[in-house]
Parts: sequence; structure tokens; C-alpha cells
Amino acid sequence: MVERWRKETHCFNFREGECTITLKDIAILTDLPIDGDVVCVDSTPPPKVVANMSGWQHFIWTVTGLCPPEKGDHDADGHPPLSKGQVSITWLTAEIRRKHNPEFGGIPLTEESSESDKEIYARIYILGMIGGVFFPKKSNNLISNSWLKIILGSWDDMGNLSWASACLAQLYRSLCNASARAVKEIDGAMFIVQFWAWEHLQWIAPKVDPDKDWGPDHPLRHEAYGCR
Repeated sequence: MVERWRKETHCFNFREGECTITLKDIAILTDLPIDGDVVCVDSTPPPKVVANMSGWQHFIWTVTGLCPPEKGDHDADGHPPLSKGQVSITWLTAEIRRKHNPEFGGIPLTEESSESDKEIYARIYILGMIGGVFFPKKSNNLISNSWLKIILGSWDDMGNLSWASACLAQLYRSLCNASARAVKEIDGAMFIVQFWAWEHLQWIAPKVDPDKDWGPDHPLRHEAYGCR
């Protein structure tokens, strides 16, 4: 698919003609919202407000309740928890699980847990979705700290952003970068390319059970179309 991509037109070039992934495709396949404000990421480092923490360390602690060390430790994938304006998702998820794991003296997260603990867990989960699913980097582990500024906002502000358009823009950029002859890796939401190809290209589409009933009682009936 990448070899068929033309960055001049943002289209896949096939013998039958040109076609491309549209905003409507993203909305149907992923159920991400189209309408809303532009997703604008601010990469300006926060000021240092605590003597024994850098600006990013204090900011991550404010959002997640966890303070990543800048030197020494590494996550399970060999990456430092905090490096060059990026935080390790592997480290964050491991630490939040340890925090709520009784084997490590933690308190399990339940419905009776405090709202603060629930919010922190939810924000880290959303951060993982952003950094590992919809806007992944080539490392598939590190995510820019700039996303934390959006995650720290109110739930309504996050929900009112046009995530589908941001995801599509990043996908176009990833395909354009990967189409260069010398490039051997790609980032971005490649699962969308796969789902889109399954829907639009008959010669690689998986076989569909003709007897499958997608009626109103099916558990995936009201989920994103890509879940099928």
C-alpha cells in the first residue's frame, strides 16, 4: 500500500485509478469524532516550579500522579522513562498497574476508589490510546509529552476535539514520509490503512460469512465499523 502512495496527490495509485482514505472512512471505521475544535499540540516545555523536578517531570506528576526518573532506570523495552520530551507508555502502564496491584502493596482500583484515582487511570489509558493506537511513533512506545497538555484538560474539552481529522492528517504525513525510497519504517495508525484496504480492495479483503447477522442485538452492532 505504501508503494502505491503518491505524496503529490495524497492518493493510492492503482491500475484502475486513484483512490484515498477520506475523513468519512476514519469516522466510520474508528468512530472518532469529525466535528469539533482542531487538535493543537503545544510543544513548549513547562517552566520548572519544583527544585528537585524538571518542568516535564512535575507536569507528568500533575497529570498522572507518577514522577518518571530522567536518568538511570529503563522500561521493559529498554527506553528511559523520560527522554527528549517524550515519556514511555510502557513505564507509565507498568507503574500504574503496580500502584493498584496488591502484590506490590497497592490498592486495587474498584468502583469504591477515589475519583482522583479513577481520573488518573482514565487519563493514562487515553494517553496510551493516543500514543499507541492513533498517533504512534516508530518506537510504538514513546509519546510526546505535549499530548499531556491536552490530557490534563477537562473531559468535555477532550471530547469536543476533532480527533478524526487529526488522525487522518497524521496518517497522510506518515504515508508521505514512508513513500521515500530510503525510508524503511513507518509510524501512524496503520491499522486504519488495513481496515480501509479490507473494505475497498476486493482482492485482499477477508472472507465474510454471508450468514452473519449484524442485527440490533449483535454486540458489535453499535460499535465502530472497524470492530467487525
